[in-house]
Amino acid sequence: MTIFCRDPAGRYLLVNRQFARHAGAAHPNEIVGKTDGELPWGDLFREEDDQILASGHPLLHQQQLCHGEESDYWIETHKVPLYDELGDPFALFGVVNEIGQHKALEQTFKQQQLLQRRLLDAIPDPIRLEDHDGRVLDCNQAFLDFMGLQASEVLGHNIGQHLPPQMPMGRGEYCLLDARGQGRHLEIIRVEVPDDNGLSLGVLTLSRDITGLRTTQAQLQQEQHYDSLTGLLKLSHFLQTSRHLGGRPAGLLLIDLQHFREINDRFGIRIADRLLSQVAQRLQRLTPANALLCRVAADDFALLLPEPGKPLLEWSQRLQEELMAPYQVEEHRIQVTAFLGIAQGRANDAERLLGHAEAALAEGKRLQQHSTLFDPLLYQQLQRRKRLSADLPQAIRSAELVAVYQPIICARQDKLHGAELLCRWPHPQLGMISPDEFIPLAEELGLIGRLGDLMLEQGCAQLARWQAVWPSLMLSVNLSPLQFRDPGLCDHVQACARRHGIAPATLELEITEGVLMENADEIEQNLSSLIRAGFQLAIDDFGTGYCSLAYLPRLEVATLKLDRSFTRDLVSNGATTAIVRSVIGLGHELGIQITAEGVETQEQHRWLSEAGCDRLQGYLFSRPLPPDEFGRSYGLGD
Repeated sequence: MTIFCRDPAGRYLLVNRQFARHAGAAHPNEIVGKTDGELPWGDLFREEDDQILASGHPLLHQQQLCHGEESDYWIETHKVPLYDELGDPFALFGVVNEIGQHKALEQTFKQQQLLQRRLLDAIPDPIRLEDHDGRVLDCNQAFLDFMGLQASEVLGHNIGQHLPPQMPMGRGEYCLLDARGQGRHLEIIRVEVPDDNGLSLGVLTLSRDITGLRTTQAQLQQEQHYDSLTGLLKLSHFLQTSRHLGGRPAGLLLIDLQHFREINDRFGIRIADRLLSQVAQRLQRLTPANALLCRVAADDFALLLPEPGKPLLEWSQRLQEELMAPYQVEEHRIQVTAFLGIAQGRANDAERLLGHAEAALAEGKRLQQHSTLFDPLLYQQLQRRKRLSADLPQAIRSAELVAVYQPIICARQDKLHGAELLCRWPHPQLGMISPDEFIPLAEELGLIGRLGDLMLEQGCAQLARWQAVWPSLMLSVNLSPLQFRDPGLCDHVQACARRHGIAPATLELEITEGVLMENADEIEQNLSSLIRAGFQLAIDDFGTGYCSLAYLPRLEVATLKLDRSFTRDLVSNGATTAIVRSVIGLGHELGIQITAEGVETQEQHRWLSEAGCDRLQGYLFSRPLPPDEFGRSYGLGD
């Protein structure tokens, strides 16, 4: 610190040692009496000193950057006038401090303040600090931009009129209008800010704009819960919502648009989609306000009616009529056929009702009945069918289905001619499954070829063992119409017979009349190839179809098997008796053997034998037997 005192003429009255050193003197006394003009810095301050003495106003905290020989430095000067008893200035007293360290700290502080301001303004979320009277102490640029205000309009002002009233401390979510009048979702956190003494300085409000997040969540929820094409509920959300409807009575309608694939193929996807949208709009218009409506699949819709006021079947018929009214889609006038499956139960059990309605719909489509009410017995049948459909592939793979054999008897000698192989399915849980149930299912599932291979393999292996005892024994094997569409059928049957050493002439292949009525080239070729290979051809259930007799001589049919319905009515029905005599006579004229199925009485046996029937088959002789029982019964070994 340097201290000095000058008289009005600028002569130094006193200085301290620090001042003397700056002036280049060894002792303060060397400076006393001198003026600035005699010192290194000259009369630099003379004018300033005169103004202070003349005005009587002190000069305080004057900061200057000085240029030294080695480096620059900062000083801070304080000058005050001194007065005598009369009030006239008689001297100027001054104190000069070097403040380089202070200026460095000040510069660092300013830089920190600038950095903090830039960081605060770089935060994209609105931030503000206000005192307990609501006056804004500080804020960032994001807050000013959100409010559409200048800093001068905010700092030091209460802007509560622009904000939600009574925003509590802690976390909350609010929807506010920004400066452009657009609604924004803000997540707001309000916390107390303490001062150095631990007292509350004010309230800091941090706001995070979550508009994009909420918009995305809403879009995802829309996509998750609603069908994008029709705007209807998706099935999962439909079922979830229905669980909250309680146990009140309800009806569920499952609506299926028929032949929609053909509409898609004919008019294209765009027109088909617009048609579906119109169907959905029509459903929404016809659906009561308290009902739930969803799109189940491409062209299926479900409608849940809690506490329906009218009989469901009657209401659904009117709905079906409305849905089948023509639609105008651009330049196309399109009409659709709708089938409805209906189920009744509890509103919160929609998943079960949907299964019931599906069963009713399947039955209605089968009967070509547009509105069908659920039948519990039908549902049990469909559930059983689903179970069998699921189990059948594995049952075939693991050879759970087995061959049984029913004897075919020569009518005149009453001796064994051969056996017909029949398939049985002993289901481990459901018991014995009838062929009438699983054969159509195998055809529908595309498994009939694999099932046929399994039975042919078992039959040929068994026949080979029996022929070791009875070489001329015949085996009759049924082939499905679908197997005759396989171009490799003949080669496959030949390979199986050859593998087991079976002569083709001892293997009789049974087909139905329906196969002969199909004019497909592959069927014609397979029939001809099998006969040329030496296999016997039999027509099963003869007389129940519409077989053209022209096929019989052309295909060299070996056997006609009279359906059991003719055998049953032989005694009581004269027309049946005449038909059977005619068939036997016609067959013999063409060199065809006749086998009568379903023989159960001695009277039928006697009549058929006398009429010239060649072979007999039925429960009179035996039910179908497992191979070991069949072998023991006819002396063929186990």
